[in-house]
Formats: sequence, structure tokens, C-alpha cells
Amino acid sequence: MSVYLFLLLEFFGTGLFAVGGGLATIPFLQSIGRRRGWYTAKKLADMIAAAQCVPGPLGTNLAAYTGLTVAGLFGAVLSVVSLMAPTVLVDLLVARLMERFKHTTRAERVMRVLRPVSAGLICAAALTLLQISLGSGAALDWHAPLRWFDWRCVALYAALLPFVFWKKTRKLHPLCYIAFGAAAGMLLGV
Repeated sequence: MSVYLFLLLEFFGTGLFAVGGGLATIPFLQSIGRRRGWYTAKKLADMIAAAQCVPGPLGTNLAAYTGLTVAGLFGAVLSVVSLMAPTVLVDLLVARLMERFKHTTRAERVMRVLRPVSAGLICAAALTLLQISLGSGAALDWHAPLRWFDWRCVALYAALLPFVFWKKTRKLHPLCYIAFGAAAGMLLGV
């Protein structure tokens, strides 16, 4: 099968099941990277950082970045359209039904199921980002959890975290934290 068909299928599925916004797409992207070999965990971390630096929703930015790196400009457009298509289709189909049934017990049950699913996907994304940002890049081996982390990254994180909560630095622009963290990371070689 062609790479375009893979992009269409992967991102259509991601758009269909990534309930909870852009962060919920991260576990799907991690799975896509492992299955297709399109990028490593380190490359995914770089993609997330780049996607958060540009305006727009995180999920569509990540889809565009993936499509662009895998199949050029057409791949980027195809990935974004494939990611957004399920949402648009479901919205068109469900909007009328939700207006009529939004106060029924069935609709409330569906929402009761979707909330924890969304929370679970976002928690999985948070764990993925934590492991990528503080990690050694090694696979998660549950028998040796101390190998999950690069201790230089953990030390840098622990050293910078108090500045986020310190009253005198709360008024600093977020770019100051990013610049300082980038400089410290380059000095430490992480």
C-alpha cells in the first residue's frame, strides 16, 4: 500500500478515537511511530515541541508535521484532512440527534463513558511526554524503572521547577523559561 493510504488510515483512526483534544493524539502518534517506523520517540518529542511553537491546535499541527516529514506537502494536507474528517462527520451526524436527545439518560451514559476515556488518553499523553522529556530514550522496562530516566534531565527539571513557582519569577514571560531551559539543556548535553 502507498504511504498516502497509510497516512489516510492512520490519521482517520486517530481522529475517530482521540477523544479529548490534541494531547489525546499523542499516544496514537507514539503507536504510529512504533508500527510504521516513521519516527522515533526522540523525533516525536521534537515534533511535539515544534507543534506547540506554532499557532493552531496541537493535534492538527502534529498531523501536518508527520505528513510533511513522511510524504511532503500533499502528505501534510492529507494527514490534517484525515484527522479532521471523523470529527466533522460525527458532528454533522450527531448534532441533530444531540439536540433532541441531550437530556436523555442514554446521552448522559455515553458522556459518562467518554469522560474517563478522554482523561485516560490525556494521562497517557502526560506519561509519554514525561518519559520523553526526562527519559533516556530506552523502552519502558517495568523490571528496571530506574533506566527510564536520564538523570541529567531529571536534575535540570528539579533545578528549574522552583523558579516556576517562585513569586519573583512568576511575572517572567514563558519564553524566558524556554530560553533558560534550552541553554541549560545544551550546556548539560541533553
